[in-house]
Amino acid sequence: MYKGMILLAMLVVVTGMVSAAVTSAASTAASAQQSLTPTNVVLDYDLTHVDANLKPGDSGVLQVVIKNVGQQSAENVQIYIPNVGDISVGKRWGVGRIDPLGTKTVSTTVSISKNAYIGLHTLQVRISYDGFDYEGDRKNDQLSVWEFPIRVYGNANFQISVDKSVFYEGVSKKLVIAGSTQDGARDVYATLSQASTSACASIIGPSKTYIGNLGNKEGFDLEYYIQPNNVGVCPFTLLLEYSDVSGNPLKETLPLGIDVQRYDVDFKVTDVSYESASPGSASNITVSLSNVGSAAANDVSVTLDLETPFTAIGSSERYLGKIGSHEEKDINFQALIDSTADIKAYSIPLSIDYFDSAGMKHTIAKSIGIQVDGKPEIKILLENADLFTAGSKGKITLNVVNKGFAEVKFLNLKILPTESYDITSAGEAYIGNLDSDATDTQEFDIQVKENVPAGKMPLRLEVTYKEQNSNVDHVDSVNLEINVLSMQEYAQKQPTGSPVSILISIVGVIVGAVVGIIFIWFLYKLIRAIIGFLDNKLFKRKG
Repeated sequence: MYKGMILLAMLVVVTGMVSAAVTSAASTAASAQQSLTPTNVVLDYDLTHVDANLKPGDSGVLQVVIKNVGQQSAENVQIYIPNVGDISVGKRWGVGRIDPLGTKTVSTTVSISKNAYIGLHTLQVRISYDGFDYEGDRKNDQLSVWEFPIRVYGNANFQISVDKSVFYEGVSKKLVIAGSTQDGARDVYATLSQASTSACASIIGPSKTYIGNLGNKEGFDLEYYIQPNNVGVCPFTLLLEYSDVSGNPLKETLPLGIDVQRYDVDFKVTDVSYESASPGSASNITVSLSNVGSAAANDVSVTLDLETPFTAIGSSERYLGKIGSHEEKDINFQALIDSTADIKAYSIPLSIDYFDSAGMKHTIAKSIGIQVDGKPEIKILLENADLFTAGSKGKITLNVVNKGFAEVKFLNLKILPTESYDITSAGEAYIGNLDSDATDTQEFDIQVKENVPAGKMPLRLEVTYKEQNSNVDHVDSVNLEINVLSMQEYAQKQPTGSPVSILISIVGVIVGAVVGIIFIWFLYKLIRAIIGFLDNKLFKRKG
């Protein structure tokens, strides 16, 4: 019995050992199975982003981050982002291998169509790879598709302007800002603030204003009371906070500025008008003068300091008396412009004398501009011409004259062929610049055609040029005439020794020689006939 108990105890121990071994093996197998988490490549939404708020027509940089959240590697990883609707990417990358818990980052340009709607759009990020399953077996050509949101923001296109930009030191005035939006905005708030720390002006009252909703191309007005503190340019900024038509929150900062001046008299020349001014003419000049200061000016007189080539007709000084704040007056002058004046803009000094409220005299120097204009007048004259007859060649000399007051540029003279003559030299001549009252001479060779009758033969010419301070081409057609002589007149008037004259003389000599030979031959025949007749008569009588 004792032995049986021992055997039973040994059997229990062995059984326990076997059971423990089986349990340990099962635990080891389960642990091994748990460590083989499959490959899984995902889009990292926390790190994937666009670098800016994109509006229709904009482009930005899209950074895409993918991560292998599995515990086995991913191989042959590729990323593809196709174009979707109004969002253009169209890019593919091969990023190779990604280790477990590893990441890869790629960047590309994302473009928004000009016609894209405002709001949320979606891009597809397609990730393909080769990986491993729970058992560690390879699984190729796995694909995961991720949706990434792209928000397209509205572009309000705010435009602002101020109703007046001139303010005076220490004087509180209303600053009115006119604004508009091209594409509309919702819940618009406007905040005016100093653009610098110089405190050049103080804003009296609230600086933030609620505008509300604005439609396309709708305007709005803002009013703020300000008190300028320092003379000079005082910059501000207008912060516009709003939502676009899709509810996206946006803000935009626009600059504006005012000109702060002293609280005194300040004259501005607001306009200058005059009749067309040309050399040798008289012109009426009207100057509009405004006192833009905050105080009145007393005993105001204005002098136009005319110098050559201008001469005043009558007095060049005008007495205006008192000119109040923001009052404007027109002053008329008459001036004669010298005929030798250059064609250009002239600056003419203008002196303004006045007395302030304390009786102190002040002088302000201004200037006005007068443009003296003139027109060129190009004439072509036949200066000289050789004798011409049908079939003959010769030279013509043309004189180009600028009879106008203005210089011409890029002057070009061209002779045009006709049915009556051919041009045997260069057909055009470049003259360049030609001053007023200047001349230039050009020569051309022509040949009169054989069938041209005696009389007047027209010459066709073309002149091309540009006026001073202008880039417009002027083309003038000019017709001249030359004499074509008959052959007899040409031979008589042609100078001795000329090739044509020599040719005609040779022809005359040959014709005369032929006629002389024929005459001598007939004379010889006649004498022989007479001698023969006499011989016959005499011999017959002797026989």
